[in-house]
Amino acid sequence: MAKPHHWDHLHAAQTAPVNAAYTTTMTLTDKPIPRAAGWHILGAGAMGCLWACAMARQDERQAMGSPQVSLLLRDQEALAGYPGQVICSDMEHPLSIPAVAIAGADDQTPLQIHNLLVTTKAQDTLTAVASVANHLSTTSRIVLLQNGLKIQQQLTRLYGAERVFCVSTSHGAWLKAPFDVVHAGNGDAWLGQLDATGTCSRARLQSLRQLLPAEQLNVHIDHDIGARLWRKLAINCAINALTVIHDCRNGELLQIPEARQSLSRLCDEICKVLQAIPEAPPMGDLWTQVQHVLHVTAANVSSTLQDIRRGRHSEIDHLNGYLCELASAQHMPCPVNRAVLQQMRVLESRAIQAHSPTGSERPRQSSPHRSTDRQ
Repeated sequence: MAKPHHWDHLHAAQTAPVNAAYTTTMTLTDKPIPRAAGWHILGAGAMGCLWACAMARQDERQAMGSPQVSLLLRDQEALAGYPGQVICSDMEHPLSIPAVAIAGADDQTPLQIHNLLVTTKAQDTLTAVASVANHLSTTSRIVLLQNGLKIQQQLTRLYGAERVFCVSTSHGAWLKAPFDVVHAGNGDAWLGQLDATGTCSRARLQSLRQLLPAEQLNVHIDHDIGARLWRKLAINCAINALTVIHDCRNGELLQIPEARQSLSRLCDEICKVLQAIPEAPPMGDLWTQVQHVLHVTAANVSSTLQDIRRGRHSEIDHLNGYLCELASAQHMPCPVNRAVLQQMRVLESRAIQAHSPTGSERPRQSSPHRSTDRQ
């Protein structure tokens, strides 16, 4: 697994010089690129690898020649460790996918990113996108695939509502090894924009969907993606932290009496908080929705629990932490979520210390840009 890193002092991009199987021209010229389907994926974890393979397979079927998708790796060391291909359990053979090192390069030809898919963890995303901002043009499209809602709102404000797209997915994936992804659960993906008004937004979404592996990953357009993200935030706030506190798979939360009681209390409080947020949609019967998700994903290990078991920082600050921020802004008490958040931070700190060679906690900003499965 790649070592933790800092995203400071980033320079021009450089291509992989090692394996001929994936040594293709990664830098772009100053002239307009006619192949608008070209993608760069930031975050080479489970979701990044899954989407990269789906995009590369789509290129194969469309006889595009070399893949129109590249992985963005953080530096020369990460690039040297890349085997030149990605393995996916859905594919009969490994796929050769080009890779680019973002930092520490001496190539004089600038990297130009036209379509950026960001699959990093929520807590890494703001810094990760900033690290490639110099390689984006005013027309570059940024597609975000993160848990929560806070980072989507932040980047929409920073880069503009017309350029930023959000994806919510029910696909499950995990890494067997670096660049070896298991597609553990087939699902759907919904594409939308937080400020999706008018015919222009509909045209933008339809145009972008045509560039995505819509058939392979069941990509649909959602003209109210904000409501979907709010509901997923609520469900993740109810489930994910409790799977860590009780160290269990999703479905076991319904079988452990204490966990089930906590679930019910969390659902009640989450609904009360979101009812006070003007932009949040009605949650309906959140308790019933949470039970349904737990039944459907009963055998799954939540992404938050996976992070803790691997000694990594979780997305908890973008889940229950964000909900507590919203409650504070409305001057509302949020004792159940605050208690869960405090427990999570203690468990996370212990897990990170246990996995650290020095026994000390790593700073949050140094966590590697690897995604894991959803929910």
